[in-house]
Amino acid sequence: MSGIAVAGNAILDQYKLIDTYPAASSLVSVRSVARTPGGLMCNCAIDLARLDPSLRIPVVGVVGDDPDGDYLAGQLASYPGIDTSQLHRAGTTSFTDVMEDSTTKTRTFFQYRGANAELDVEHVDFDRLDANLLHAGYILLLDRLDDTDDVYGTRMARLLATARRHGLRTSVDVVSEQSDRFSRLVPPALRYTDYCVLNETEAARTTGITIQDAGTINRSALRRAAEALLGMGVSTWVVIHWPGGAVGLSRQGAWEERPSVRLRPDQIVTTTGAGDAFAAGVLYAAWSGAGLSDALELGTGAAACSLLAGSATDGVRSHHDVLAFYRDNPHHTL
Repeated sequence: MSGIAVAGNAILDQYKLIDTYPAASSLVSVRSVARTPGGLMCNCAIDLARLDPSLRIPVVGVVGDDPDGDYLAGQLASYPGIDTSQLHRAGTTSFTDVMEDSTTKTRTFFQYRGANAELDVEHVDFDRLDANLLHAGYILLLDRLDDTDDVYGTRMARLLATARRHGLRTSVDVVSEQSDRFSRLVPPALRYTDYCVLNETEAARTTGITIQDAGTINRSALRRAAEALLGMGVSTWVVIHWPGGAVGLSRQGAWEERPSVRLRPDQIVTTTGAGDAFAAGVLYAAWSGAGLSDALELGTGAAACSLLAGSATDGVRSHHDVLAFYRDNPHHTL
């Protein structure tokens, strides 16, 4: 049985603990520095490898021909199931400086596109891709794949259409940014997408439907947004998640809701990577033939587990353990 291919952002996350976020032109001390793989391709591939060490996970991306690229390639290759034969080397590795305020625990992100900007359709050798599902992203953070395409609308849409012609099911994810680019760049890709996994902000900005008002999720708006995303072309599942839970809508009209695990604030080490862990859980369920309800539980459980560790991926457990964690712990009220 073929595996799950992951194509997209490979980023070196550099975590820097600071006393407090400074005002313009001010100085602040950095108390500690740590680095870890980040970005959709690294996070989802490692999460999938932790969910199922026997799973075949070909990765496609571009990292720099530099020590940071060596580090990311080595971290990926340390998992036996991850195939890095289509990890290309060129330019300078993308990085994100993550500045964490030690007082408020809030994080500010400074992102350098680097080699990720060069990733394009031609980097994927579909004839050598041992997979039957391709997860790609982040839309809005891949310069070449976000470019206009005369036939498909965007290069990302072309990539997904090409994957389908080679017999692969497809999935996409989007980066959460404050911009008006969602309605232009996301819908073309959804015409060639089987599984769409977005958070509430991304779903709202893509569809134009207000989902959250004054911090409260509007449940009927969630359904309308999911229906709108299906209307844009998603063939199988639309899944929308937020800190309190997740919902899913199938092409056949099945609607599922699951609350998130209720954790104490002191249990949460970091929220970085929780969205990728959620997506990995949903994808693994889809790949293994599980239903939408199990997919929501596996995704929500994987996200909760990721919150308990200091990096984006270290908290993710085997898929059996993730489901047990979800089912054995208290939940929020939807």
